[in-house]
Amino acid sequence: MVNSIKFIFGKIKYFFIHLFEKDVFIKISSIIAAILIWFGVSISVYPTITKVMYNVPIQINMDGTYAEANGFQAMSQSDETVTVYIKGARGEIGNLESEELVAVASAEDVMYASEYKLPIEIQCSTRKNFDVETIEPSVISVSFDKIISKEIPLVPKLSGIKAADGYIMGDPDDIVIVPDKINITGPETEIAGITNAAALVEGESSLTGTTDFKTSLIQLMNDSTTIVDDKNENITFDKSEFTVHVPVYTKGTVSLNVQITNAPESFDVDAFKEKLEMSVSELEIAASDDIPGASLDIGTIDMREVDIGKEFSFATNDFLPEGYQDLNEVNTVVVKCPSEGLVRRSIHFNNSAIQLVNAPSQFDFNIITSGVTATFIGPEGSMEQLSNIDVIAQIDLLNGFTMDEGYDKLPITFLIPSHDDIWCIGSDGDLSPRATISATLKSN
Repeated sequence: MVNSIKFIFGKIKYFFIHLFEKDVFIKISSIIAAILIWFGVSISVYPTITKVMYNVPIQINMDGTYAEANGFQAMSQSDETVTVYIKGARGEIGNLESEELVAVASAEDVMYASEYKLPIEIQCSTRKNFDVETIEPSVISVSFDKIISKEIPLVPKLSGIKAADGYIMGDPDDIVIVPDKINITGPETEIAGITNAAALVEGESSLTGTTDFKTSLIQLMNDSTTIVDDKNENITFDKSEFTVHVPVYTKGTVSLNVQITNAPESFDVDAFKEKLEMSVSELEIAASDDIPGASLDIGTIDMREVDIGKEFSFATNDFLPEGYQDLNEVNTVVVKCPSEGLVRRSIHFNNSAIQLVNAPSQFDFNIITSGVTATFIGPEGSMEQLSNIDVIAQIDLLNGFTMDEGYDKLPITFLIPSHDDIWCIGSDGDLSPRATISATLKSN
């Protein structure tokens, strides 16, 4: 056999030595013939060859497995391709390409979310026969997890966004995100710990009015502050754009004012209000529009309820207009009525001293109640001078009479024209003393 090979190579050597002594046609023909001779020799001498196949793609096979039936997916793997050393007949694998091969890793042993080491098996799409000598790597690491979806709320997160001088941004609770929830899909082990997400607005802006921002930046969080890796390609969102509505308010300071009602006609309301003690006389507020004035009414005090040193409370939520914010966080304003130098005095009025005013002409009226006692409050000096003749007790039938015959109990009001610092308060649960009136139609 060795002598035969030496003889063949000797002939080839002799052929090439004398090849270029002939004409061109003979030279070309001789080269082709030499190649054919070499090919034939190679096949006859080396019929089996070894070949290296690079970058053979890896495929994870989950068909019919427990993992497939329970929604598991391969989340990551240590390698995407392998190098394969194969051996086979030259005519079978001589022109075999890497694209004809696939490295299959079976998930038949995957039963729960974890990382597995899966062996590699080589398959040929063109069904050529060969032996696999080596696979590098022969085993790959693959992480499996169940894919779930979860709806979580969105919270705002502003970076570089602020209010200009003279303005203030609304509280985080006032910022509106549309939509305000997002559905995330990904590995169960990662999704389970995510509780909320932040819609991120970035930029350098000084706002002078309420502004809407568009953003597609979402940060996932597993509590109110800790950010989950937002570049995790395993997690997807069902929405890609969000509108963040940021309210901006005008800042200002307003003085607080209280209204007085049901005071006697001659009562000096302004002088009385100057004696009131307010726990807060002014508020720093923020308004969605321009602040309309320098003062703000907090409520009304009924003089029939004002006793010596009595306090009235007004909640800021009740008197602040819609869209206003209490920047001082006062919550409640307390108004204390005067307590120094005042005295209380009760005066009895017979029914003959009570006047009926605005009486309809078609009725006859009669005061059934024999009399009433009223309590008055005022400065000590004024109260010493006060007598029954200084007070006018009257019942205004225009405000209480129902225009029917019968009996009715109507309130009595008191006028004190000679004094501007005395008022009457209610007693026994009534803001005003009452008297029973009878009404009878006049005969024609």
